[in-house]
Amino acid sequence: MKKNLIFLTSFLLTVFLAGCGVKNGSFEPQYKSEPCEINVTDGMVLQTIQENVTYVQNVKDGDWVKEDSEVTDWKIENLDLLHTSWGVKAEEAALIYPDVDDYFKEKRATLWVYFAEGSNEYTSEIKTDEDGTPILDVSFDMTGYGFFDSNGKQFLFEDVKFSGCELYEDGSTKLKVNFGGEEGRICIFADAQKGTRKDFLAACSNTYIESVDFENIPTFDVSSNCNSNGIWDTKISNTKYGENISPDLSWDEVEGAASYVVIMIDGEWLHMDVFTQETSLAEGAYANGSRGEQYVGPYPPSGTHTYSVFVFALKNEPDNVYLGFDGGGNNINKIYKGLDTDIDGNTGNVLSYARLDGNYTHKD
Repeated sequence: MKKNLIFLTSFLLTVFLAGCGVKNGSFEPQYKSEPCEINVTDGMVLQTIQENVTYVQNVKDGDWVKEDSEVTDWKIENLDLLHTSWGVKAEEAALIYPDVDDYFKEKRATLWVYFAEGSNEYTSEIKTDEDGTPILDVSFDMTGYGFFDSNGKQFLFEDVKFSGCELYEDGSTKLKVNFGGEEGRICIFADAQKGTRKDFLAACSNTYIESVDFENIPTFDVSSNCNSNGIWDTKISNTKYGENISPDLSWDEVEGAASYVVIMIDGEWLHMDVFTQETSLAEGAYANGSRGEQYVGPYPPSGTHTYSVFVFALKNEPDNVYLGFDGGGNNINKIYKGLDTDIDGNTGNVLSYARLDGNYTHKD
């Protein structure tokens, strides 16, 4: 009788514990699922991700721990890449571009990309990558430029094709690119530096002029068919690849201007000085000549240099201005000050100015 009572008590206790989530003397894990919304604000693209998250409780009255999740919806809130640049740095180049040459794989590297032309229109589909990680596979059509700098070597890639990207929940992006006929993926980390075309040119160049003393005076526009999104056509260069012909330039007429002075400068190296009363210059109009009608094309000794065109609208003939053609020691701020003083010694001679930047890269 006593044995039967012990057996019955043990049986009832087992049933009771099982009903309380305890099995064979241990707590049986408990599960629950809840919807979750993730707003991704880091990285190149603003995103909203909807997930169904499964939580598990392994200890009675313990914390609920995330065990698994399933993406149910993934939306891009704003794909606005056109005319933006993005820069990333890595201790190893392979982290940015896995297919980089072996010489660079384990070396520090910086990469910049610039989206110059195309459309922000896109299509997208939720997928998983080769590791099973959820991604949003995005397709679009843009072209632009890439700049790679590692171990003292620099490469500027023109006409880079961007066919889309793979977005991750942490805000990182893998860009689908084609440059030089090779397709690959470029990793843009969530903390990538966002910028403009100006920032891209500055990142690429050894000689980009960051600021000028006269930036607060009025400006007007200047353009050239020899400049495509901040890259000068090779034909204007004074190299074996170019023709050393001056670029075409056209600009807005400035009211009250008696003349214009056109300067092309590479840091402190003067490549062009033209004095004119016209509002345009024809391609190839100038070569080595006398003061006020001189041009020599870009020929950087190495790397990428920025060749900036400044057009100054003048009220009167300027006083003595130092212009060290095809030589160093020039300074655009000093040139401006010289132009801003007219022949009678009056200041305020510069009414306004225009600026056009373009990079050219040493090819050998």
